[in-house]
Amino acid sequence: SSSVNISMAVELSSETFHQMENQLSQFASVSVEKDISVIHIIGQFDQEKENMEVKVIDLLKDIPVKANSVDREEQEENKERITTTLNHYGISISHIHATVGPTVTLYEIIPAEGTRIAKIKRLEDDIAMSLSALGIRIIAPIPGKGTIGIEVPNKDPQTVSIRSILGSKKFQECKYELPMAMGATISNDVYIADLCKMPHLLVAGATGMGKSVGLNTIIASLLYKKHPAELKFVLVDPKMVEFSLYSVLERHYLAKLPDEEEAVVTSMDKVLATLNSLCVEMDQRYMLLRDANVRSILEYNQRFIEKRLNPEKGHRYLPYIVMIVDEFADLIMTAGKEVEKPIARIAQKARAVGMHMIIATQRPSTNVITGLIKANFPGRIAFRVSQMVDSKTILDRTGANQLIGRGDMLFSHNGSMDRVQCAFIDTPEVQAICDHIDRQAGFEHAYYLPEPQFDTEGGGPVGALTDRDPLFEEAAEIVVKTGLASTSSLQRRYSIGYNRAGKIMDQLEAAGIV
Repeated sequence: SSSVNISMAVELSSETFHQMENQLSQFASVSVEKDISVIHIIGQFDQEKENMEVKVIDLLKDIPVKANSVDREEQEENKERITTTLNHYGISISHIHATVGPTVTLYEIIPAEGTRIAKIKRLEDDIAMSLSALGIRIIAPIPGKGTIGIEVPNKDPQTVSIRSILGSKKFQECKYELPMAMGATISNDVYIADLCKMPHLLVAGATGMGKSVGLNTIIASLLYKKHPAELKFVLVDPKMVEFSLYSVLERHYLAKLPDEEEAVVTSMDKVLATLNSLCVEMDQRYMLLRDANVRSILEYNQRFIEKRLNPEKGHRYLPYIVMIVDEFADLIMTAGKEVEKPIARIAQKARAVGMHMIIATQRPSTNVITGLIKANFPGRIAFRVSQMVDSKTILDRTGANQLIGRGDMLFSHNGSMDRVQCAFIDTPEVQAICDHIDRQAGFEHAYYLPEPQFDTEGGGPVGALTDRDPLFEEAAEIVVKTGLASTSSLQRRYSIGYNRAGKIMDQLEAAGIV
């Protein structure tokens, strides 16, 4: 116990410290220095966590919301226009009801018996014209109800603040493992999704429609709910500026390779190594679960907390790892298709060991979001897109092209689709949260990922001795003597084609000659 180092994410009182000494006496070899997860064995950080939550809420802006963003007069006027337009086409309505949301109002109509639903769906543009609206969306029928929904944008859309979402009773009492507080639904309820149930999330939408704000909202809600010993992020930021604010959380919430200087991955050269390292971490975790005879990370961590697993045999507390990629299309273009394989592996297998992925892209085309990616990312968030085909690529149905932008999104999971107004979190608020956490005591370093293992079978044939070109040795001698090497010079010297000359150059490079 004398070697216990109190460099951790909470400040322990002397009474708590003595409790920790007593509980650690059964594991003489365990120290906080060796295994940061001891904090979970004692479970004494709840009060500190609650105090921190109160402070974080005070750091967020309180944006006042109007009681009635759509007045009664506007509602009645829209109801009358919808009824009149449908009557013009021979469709009578028995009942119409309005539900006012932050950005759109849902008008639920019950058509008279014998009315074909397809006939109403074809009148989308006519209803939009009669209402002078930016664009409406018809849900026919609304799942679980015997009504048809017409969503009409409000003339005065409201901003949903992150403070109102994180401070809500529903989020405070939420028992999800990885809760994502996304925003407010059309009925002004707080919308919370569990990343563990997704288990991976695909985010897409046009430029400036709220993807980065949505990712910051997800990160903020996870930071707010999970202790640093319970959760680690792997942030991949090809744009270099979106996740730079989170670099100060390195000693608290971030995971990285041991030899990396920056915790946020911005260099495309490092992305493949990080992805392969996550695959190694996944395999190691599965071996730990196998040795413990459990099927999920929840059961494993529970056994570890109950001291039924010995750290001397390699067992350790396993924090959740959430990998977030801000621009997946740039990753595919820069790092090539080889990044798709480790991402697909993690997406297929890693949910049981607490590893989850969130991928965002502004180009939802089929060469970026391939069938392999889509099959393993059942959770989808679609912000506004410009074309119907993009909406079908993301959601497998239309609808995202009819959104109004600025955080208006469709959240699809397990066949159900909800329209949500994403909570808005500004850059100063993210900065304030990060600075507040940075001031807390943290671990000595980031969570280190294991050394990556590259597949030599896929990348080594060009330099293998058995596959070398017959002209390889002669070309190597000339290159060494002259000190010059190029594909075109090999073409001219040996009267060979470009493909063969290029292959010789690749082999020379693999051999370390050029």
